[in-house]
Amino acid sequence: MKKTERLFRIIDRLRGHKKAVTAETLAAELHVSIRTIYRDMKALEKQAIPIEGEAGVGYMLGAGFDAPPLSFDRDELDALTIGLRLVGREADPILAGAALSALEKIRTVSKTASEIEDTPLYAPDFGHHEHLHLMSVMRMAMRNATVMDLEYEALSGERTLRTVKPLALIFFPNAHLLATFCTLRQGFRNFRMDRIVSARDTGENFIAEKAKLLRGYKAHERAKPA
Repeated sequence: MKKTERLFRIIDRLRGHKKAVTAETLAAELHVSIRTIYRDMKALEKQAIPIEGEAGVGYMLGAGFDAPPLSFDRDELDALTIGLRLVGREADPILAGAALSALEKIRTVSKTASEIEDTPLYAPDFGHHEHLHLMSVMRMAMRNATVMDLEYEALSGERTLRTVKPLALIFFPNAHLLATFCTLRQGFRNFRMDRIVSARDTGENFIAEKAKLLRGYKAHERAKPA
């Protein structure tokens, strides 16, 4: 068992007990020496995990530790697996890497990790997207509520400069859309990511109105005729 997996299993073991668990008990369950458990406890403490207790007495998780247990039923594993595989296929390189990393973490610490490999749910490659690098830029702009200048090419071939407040990314099988509030039109507009020629940070932000604009965009989309 790798050290990372062992540390997660120690946390999961302590999470389920209100009383201290001895190093001897943990060592027996994880098939390692007591000295290894002592080293693991020090490693967890260095990572700011609130471990209470000491050698010879026992260990328990302190107050304030609220990370969810990484134990999933089969349907949850199916949902996570197909979702992360889709992100790995369709998202920008940074987010795709994060999806693969998350899948590996689940595989490492889940009590049913072997079932991930047996999940017959696959994400086909919908095609190569030239604009994926821009999606990283837009995700950061949405996260930081950054106002962006976009050079946009319409279907007619006409190019315009739009100043927008990026609100969301929308994934369709054959297209990715950037949902925004467009200052030129003074309204909500969707832009195809593959038609954005360039994007520039204006140095301004819309943090104060970010939540309100996102609610407005959702209401705007719901109001569209079916």
